[in-house]
Amino acid sequence: MTRESVTRRSWSSFTTAGRRAASPVGRRERAGYGLWQRAWASFAGITLPPRPGHAPPMPARREEPAGRPQPAPAGWFTLPPLPAGGALTASGSDAVVLETSSPNGRAVFVLRRTVDEKADYLLELVVRGIADQPELAVVTYTRPDGEEHTLLIPVASSSFGPAASFVGLSGFSANSAWRATGPAPVPVDPDWPLVTVAHSVRAAANEATRAAWRRVGECAGQEIRDTIDRAL
Repeated sequence: MTRESVTRRSWSSFTTAGRRAASPVGRRERAGYGLWQRAWASFAGITLPPRPGHAPPMPARREEPAGRPQPAPAGWFTLPPLPAGGALTASGSDAVVLETSSPNGRAVFVLRRTVDEKADYLLELVVRGIADQPELAVVTYTRPDGEEHTLLIPVASSSFGPAASFVGLSGFSANSAWRATGPAPVPVDPDWPLVTVAHSVRAAANEATRAAWRRVGECAGQEIRDTIDRAL
């Protein structure tokens, strides 16, 4: 199975119905909020009230039985753990480890693992119903050392089949917990952390994803646009 196979077989079930672009989002007070809270507020057009002092800690995680995913914060959804049986299908280049959809069914997340000596993980994100404005999903996952890593994944409309992007998941492992939010239209003049933007751009694994980042740069301010250009 090639990397483009899921895109081709998803075409029959996906449509390209237009989606109304989000209206410009007003200025939000973000001090004291975590990255996932600010990102979701940007997607949803929510005005965050000023919050004095330091950002509150994430809610403590309850002990759950082994193999049971932790609940995701509001606006996020937990992606399933890797199956114990390994890859679902295989090819000469990579193997599909799991395939799952977002709660609203618009997005399909396909996790792949390369079969070369690196044994890296790749994520394919296929989205239906994208109009002219690019959309973006956020994926977070834990690395073996327990650190949580954040990736911004843009997807732009395509002339051939549904819109799709490929990214590399550096440090992702079979024990990683992961979750996602979106996809949603890219906000006007987003204020994402530049280090997150740079790492996310470098994670692009094909030209379609890099082209989507160029489209995102058209919506962003000068700092983010310059960061995208340098990372590309």
